[in-house]
Amino acid sequence: MSKNNSNFNQAVWLGISSFCSFSLAIVSAAILSRYFSKTEYGTYKQILYIYSALQVIFTAGLPKVFAYFLPRLNMGQGKRMVNRINLLFILLGAIFSILLYFSSDFIASLLKNPELSVGLRLFSPFPLFTIPTIGVEGIYTALRKTKYLTIYTILNKIFMLSCLVLPVIYIRNSYQTAIIGWGVASFLTFIVAMYMKNRPYFGIKSETIPNMYKSLFRYSIPLMGAGIIGMFIQAANQFFISRYYGTIAFAEFSNGFIQLPFVSMIASSVGAVLLPIFSKASSEKNIEGVLNSYKNAVEKSAIILYPILLFCMFFAKEILTILYGSQYSTSALYFQIAMTESFISIFPFMSVMLAIGKSNIYFWGHFGMALLIWIIDALLVIFSSSAISIVGIYEIINIGLMMTFYFYLLKRQNIQLISKDIFVKILLILIHCLFAIVVVYLLSIFFLPNIPIIYRLLISGSLFYIFIITTGKKLDLNYIKPVLMLLEK
Repeated sequence: MSKNNSNFNQAVWLGISSFCSFSLAIVSAAILSRYFSKTEYGTYKQILYIYSALQVIFTAGLPKVFAYFLPRLNMGQGKRMVNRINLLFILLGAIFSILLYFSSDFIASLLKNPELSVGLRLFSPFPLFTIPTIGVEGIYTALRKTKYLTIYTILNKIFMLSCLVLPVIYIRNSYQTAIIGWGVASFLTFIVAMYMKNRPYFGIKSETIPNMYKSLFRYSIPLMGAGIIGMFIQAANQFFISRYYGTIAFAEFSNGFIQLPFVSMIASSVGAVLLPIFSKASSEKNIEGVLNSYKNAVEKSAIILYPILLFCMFFAKEILTILYGSQYSTSALYFQIAMTESFISIFPFMSVMLAIGKSNIYFWGHFGMALLIWIIDALLVIFSSSAISIVGIYEIINIGLMMTFYFYLLKRQNIQLISKDIFVKILLILIHCLFAIVVVYLLSIFFLPNIPIIYRLLISGSLFYIFIITTGKKLDLNYIKPVLMLLEK
């Protein structure tokens, strides 16, 4: 098997893992949305958002070091690094749990939701088990064993879904029940994750790494700084919508402001696989040698993702109504805005920045983004703008940051990630699919206005893909081949 196909294999396995993880999260959200009121569901989502935001601080940038360092180390050195980071994660998880418990009242008052205090205290023991599980993906991606990661992720997420949803359905319909189920699953996941982290190193003798902690923290501290800044970036949407627009608006935002699982499956997986490859190439001064793999990955990502993204943007209201019920059709605009960055995220600019060791530039870019978002969001609240404007500003600035990294790589590092032929090919895909979806959408309005939503989506989706597949041949655009390769792998 060629190197390019091998890289594609790794991306596919990692993509399936991401897809299943996100899909099961969507399933749990769809079920809980129907069992909880908007107020209770909003409280539940606030707890998870608070955990996700603070998690960035308490992982200290360390999850990224696996993909960066393991390709540069032998197996004995890798075992030592993994073991030491595991101990750090356990300590950080314990500190996280204690802090979350004692800060619950403050966070509840900050977000103007008294019920959060009860929920956060109930949730507080669980980071002790969840933080140490982080890093499994980085280890198995760096070691090019993503097939095992996929099996682990699928089984883990199915178990998590069962522990989360089944008690709500059959025992007690409350967010507290969901939190307790989440905690039980996290404890058992912790045990399995510890086994998974050590599995590749069974029978291997640990070897010392000169200046290990110095090298690790020199790389990870800027990432931790960027992570903290990232927390403030993500918290901006959550804070302003929670505090100034209410729990119901936050529930609508939570169900709408999501990325498609296909984007996680393709774009983020390609970036994760390319990170260790670029890291190794950077250490060997051979970046040009991996650009062909990068170009193929981007083109395949675009031809798979762009039709899906455009279809979902035009039929956002129908999709969210099917997922969460008619009460969440108002989340459609959040959904459309959230998808805009996905058109750019197929280019793994940020992964390349980290792979070549520019974590300090990564940090300062995110610092500038956070500063802009908080200042502009505060002004929007002062001038009584809508909650939609909060997420709109976030997307504009986020896309701006990605393009800033692109120009930095081009001008300062002489790494051309959007060549003329890539740009022309992707623009052609975009224009072709946009024309097709406009035609199909207008046909659905005039000829399918009164049929059930699910049938309208199926008919429209079928017409859309028939249109682009048949007309794409004349433009030398093969929409079937990358999908068949994906299914074959």
